Amino acid sequence: MTPLNQSCRVAFAALLHDLGKFAERAAPDPGRERLDAHITNDAKRNDGEGGHSHGHAAYTALFMEKVEESAPDLVRGCGAPFASRQNGESGDIADALVNAAAMHRRPETLLQWIIATAARAASGSGREKSGHHNAAKDKTETGRNHCQARQSTLFEQVRLTEATGNGPAITPANLQYCYPLKPLAPENLFPVKRAGYEPRQDAPAQREYRALWDAFIGALRDIPSSHRQQWPLWLDHFDTLWQSFAHAIPAAAAFGAGPEVSLYDHGKATAALAVALWRWHIAQAGLNEAEAIRQYEERADWDIPKFLLVQGDFFGIQEFIFSEGAETNKNAAKLLRGRSFQVSLFTELAALKILEACELPSTSQIINAAGKFLIVAPNTAEIREKIAAARRELDRWFLENTFGLVGLGVVDQEASCNDFVEKRFGNLLETLFGVLEYAKLARFDLTGNDAPKVFQTEYPCGICQYSSRLPADKAEGENKASSRLSRDQIEIGKALAHQDRLLVVRDKADLRAGSAVILETPILGYRVGFTGTEEITGGFGELAQSGQLLRCWDFSLPGNLQDTLWHGYARRYINAHVPHFSAFDQQTSGKYREAEADDTDPRAPKTFNHLACEDRVQDGNGKWMGQIALATLKGDVDNLGRIFRRGLPQITFAGMAALSRQMNAFFAIWLPAYCKEKYPNTYTVFAGGDDFFLIGPWHSTQELAAKMAGEFKRFVAENKEIHFSAGFVLTKPGHPVRALAEQAESALEMAKNHQADSAANAKNAVCLYGEIVPWPKWEILAGLEREVHDLAGAYKLSTGYIYGLLSLIDLACDKNRTESAMWRSHFVYRTRRYVVDKLRQEARATAHARLADAFGERGIAQQQGRFRIPLFNFFYSKR
Repeated sequence: MTPLNQSCRVAFAALLHDLGKFAERAAPDPGRERLDAHITNDAKRNDGEGGHSHGHAAYTALFMEKVEESAPDLVRGCGAPFASRQNGESGDIADALVNAAAMHRRPETLLQWIIATAARAASGSGREKSGHHNAAKDKTETGRNHCQARQSTLFEQVRLTEATGNGPAITPANLQYCYPLKPLAPENLFPVKRAGYEPRQDAPAQREYRALWDAFIGALRDIPSSHRQQWPLWLDHFDTLWQSFAHAIPAAAAFGAGPEVSLYDHGKATAALAVALWRWHIAQAGLNEAEAIRQYEERADWDIPKFLLVQGDFFGIQEFIFSEGAETNKNAAKLLRGRSFQVSLFTELAALKILEACELPSTSQIINAAGKFLIVAPNTAEIREKIAAARRELDRWFLENTFGLVGLGVVDQEASCNDFVEKRFGNLLETLFGVLEYAKLARFDLTGNDAPKVFQTEYPCGICQYSSRLPADKAEGENKASSRLSRDQIEIGKALAHQDRLLVVRDKADLRAGSAVILETPILGYRVGFTGTEEITGGFGELAQSGQLLRCWDFSLPGNLQDTLWHGYARRYINAHVPHFSAFDQQTSGKYREAEADDTDPRAPKTFNHLACEDRVQDGNGKWMGQIALATLKGDVDNLGRIFRRGLPQITFAGMAALSRQMNAFFAIWLPAYCKEKYPNTYTVFAGGDDFFLIGPWHSTQELAAKMAGEFKRFVAENKEIHFSAGFVLTKPGHPVRALAEQAESALEMAKNHQADSAANAKNAVCLYGEIVPWPKWEILAGLEREVHDLAGAYKLSTGYIYGLLSLIDLACDKNRTESAMWRSHFVYRTRRYVVDKLRQEARATAHARLADAFGERGIAQQQGRFRIPLFNFFYSKR
């Protein structure tokens, strides 16, 4: 009976403690007699009023067995720490797992109290407000009952400034958006208008729930049966399944609550806290169960720091991804996607190392996005020692394998139940941000006694040609010396184009090299392999049954924006979109010839040379026109720290986890899928957390960025205070990758630091060609660009005439020159002369008026320097 397997069962019970809310709203028929019996046993009694409330607890007890049918055996197998059910029905055994889950509204045993307390802490409620619950009607604060209410969005409620011009103060009753009650898919991440979607009657509301419930029960069978014998592996799969079907089910949908946190996020936070509480209690010598129960009932122990919040932060990401060597540019695409994936992989495996050291399930990891993670552990001396040992092991591995180029800082912070309640949780968040900043400044504990001062390093094959800061340990022909870390990056870059799943096993386990792409470097004591089809992945059942297969992650991109993400395995959203050749590309391969990129093998990913040609078009004579150039786009969400710390008046632990998960989902789930379907020639080098780095054709990537800004606005429920900024750099395809990153970063900083007309309009901009454009004004410039093309075609405008507009822009923008205002007279003279010299008399008046309006007034006068953008784009398209 390992603590890990027992912790998994506690987590499972806590994760599904509100399963009954899902079942009750779906209205499957349990039988009146059975339902009444469970309501009497599990639901909360209304003291002084008679009857019961919180009937969903009875449904949890009734329908937990539907899930247990596909779970590791809880009847004939070991069920510890819960009581065995081999000799009786679960309803007759107080400490059966199903009762621990269902009795959270009227707990009696210690395990029941632990889950009940964890649920209250996760939701930020200090105690049961019995009178409030009994008096409240079956309605949310939005006015719908528990069946009709759909989950509102936290993004709509974020406020960073007092006066925003966004209308009246936000209350649940005037929220306009909610999430569609559908399985997790890229498009289903977006809220929709409540009006016209949220049902007003129970019948249609229940039909929608029933369809989701039936799909959920059917999907349970997708988890491989060979994985059911290992609780940690199965629970990781189930966590993804539960997220896929419960991500948009409101956890609180009655008694005047606001339906803003999902059943999944509340359950996940409850599971993490419950496991930590239970492990803290069993670590106490001479535990008196009756006394522990009394303390929970009276909240006498809510100030005891029973939790240890463990944060990890990967540092040196950009230095690592964009490191250079003599052969870097020749393999730029494979190296970039390999390194980006490797960063995510390092972070995932570092979190797994800490989870394993503490013998905690995957559900104890609340956050993992953009190189950061948060794990909830019990605050015991043994756990603190194990975390310290894991921290030293992580430091040692990164120093030995990357020579300190990258690393992962690990810090921990004590917390009590009361720290998760109301305003105190805001203080806890501030503390967590602070200790994480400290970790960035204390890398590798280099001032400690055990820290290495000098690396004793051999260079048997010279310097790695892919990363000049690493020693090469292998040479393959002239100028092909490489390190094993770089070889793995190239191998990952290849695998991501064809494989869909990742296997994590013990270092000594046999991954069968013939059927899996195995990385050369063991990572933190784990071996990693990539597989493709279900048939190949399923061939590792023996490793699963023996406990050697620790994780099996699906990282495939959805087929389209409506495709659900559940495929039977745990998911990690760490893949990027990789452009491939289509039949159309093969038919139009002439566009690649000038870039010396003729190969259009559909099995191979496109190189940057290919991508640089994708915006070229043929003229009437069949000649390919347009600049051969790449656009590098870097961006991130503005004011993210303020959004998390101060954006919501009362954020809870579950709410914080939900906000993090949802923000990450836009970039890690929706963006790669959107690129795959709408902009297939764009590499998502990295996208997750709150930032993104894309490389694609010079013009269509501009269109993509504008689409992203618009879709992000829809994603955050049209909240004007949540937005992102971005920076562009346009280059030839052979430009050093590191320079691309640095220039894009500079452009991003310019976009964020532009002078806005008000605080509400600060940031929320893009920088291109050195010009700063607020996103709300981008479409004006895009419209002007279309007009430049139209007018140039209609009046056969010469290159000299259009190019001369740039000098007029310079003159108009230079306010220090006394002749600055004379740009208008120069413009009128040049335009009039061109019209008279080049056009027929009957067309001159109309042409002059159109050119004066588009180029003079709406172009130079109104847009000033920003008008360079449509002009530059016009010239790029004609070269």
